[in-house]
Amino acid sequence: MSELKTTSLYEFHLSKNSKMIDFAGWSMPFSYEGTLKEHNYVRESSGYFDVSHMGRLRLNYSQIEEINYLICSELKDIDNTKALYSIFTSESGTAIDDVIFWKFEDDLILICNASNTTKIKNHLDANSINYDDLTNDTDLIAVQGKDSIAIIEEMMSIPNKFSTSRDSKFTYARTGYTGEDGVEVMLDKKDTLDFVQQLESKGVKPCGLGSRDTLRLEASLPLYGFELTDDISPVEAGLKWTLTNKSEYMGKEAIDNQLNSKDHKYLKRFSLNAKQIARTGTTCKSGDSIGIVTSGNISPILGKPIGFALFETNPSDNLVEFDIRGNLIEGNLLDKRFLS
Repeated sequence: MSELKTTSLYEFHLSKNSKMIDFAGWSMPFSYEGTLKEHNYVRESSGYFDVSHMGRLRLNYSQIEEINYLICSELKDIDNTKALYSIFTSESGTAIDDVIFWKFEDDLILICNASNTTKIKNHLDANSINYDDLTNDTDLIAVQGKDSIAIIEEMMSIPNKFSTSRDSKFTYARTGYTGEDGVEVMLDKKDTLDFVQQLESKGVKPCGLGSRDTLRLEASLPLYGFELTDDISPVEAGLKWTLTNKSEYMGKEAIDNQLNSKDHKYLKRFSLNAKQIARTGTTCKSGDSIGIVTSGNISPILGKPIGFALFETNPSDNLVEFDIRGNLIEGNLLDKRFLS
């Protein structure tokens, strides 16, 4: 078994008695004071996450046409100060990875999931896309929460939402994965400890991957490996809004066929009016449509279990029944996001 990778803050995490877990081959903090408390720090004030396990690749702007062909969203025509959420699609239209691009005048920063960094690098290699892998030389810190911008603007100039910026020390974007405002900051490893200590001096709390998962679920955001996989397309994952690429792109024919035929799987949000949680892998049924839960947990804000379920066909109504440890528990399918 290979040794787990660590970020430059590994000893710092241990000094704060963080519960560490193996995540995609990295030893990462799951929680410091408890997932619920850290969830509420972000919803009510501000928290920061070490997300340095995520891949960070610098791409050449000169290859933007070729890069654009590999994703389902329009990257070429957006401003050079924008961040873009998109999905690398396969020839069959399924998701290779969901990523964020930070677009600048002379280059692009691609942030991919930790579990898919090697896969994305291989995919870029296979399509003759040049890149510099910055993952081992930099860190990535996400500062999230309703008070985060007021705090972080004391340390850097704040761009508009889903926009990018950089200075002599930080490369960053006003993006996140919690449903709250905030920034994600890439910086040299030598500067990271000082950066997070400054954040803590301003009252920003450290948060682990446990609360990052409950926050993203509550914000109706997908997680690769669960709501998106090599077998699930953006259409099936309910991410048709990402299909903005005006040119030909890999998998476009398969995706257009799904859009036109409506013959595909359907990802649905659900809630339960019960204490039992329908966790990943739980089977469910709505009318004649069979489904399986991709993610499920308690929503700290709503105070009830919520989640995503993937159905083989489009359910005809909003009532759903879950088989939780042999008990049939009723729930509702939701058209709107969990949090307004």
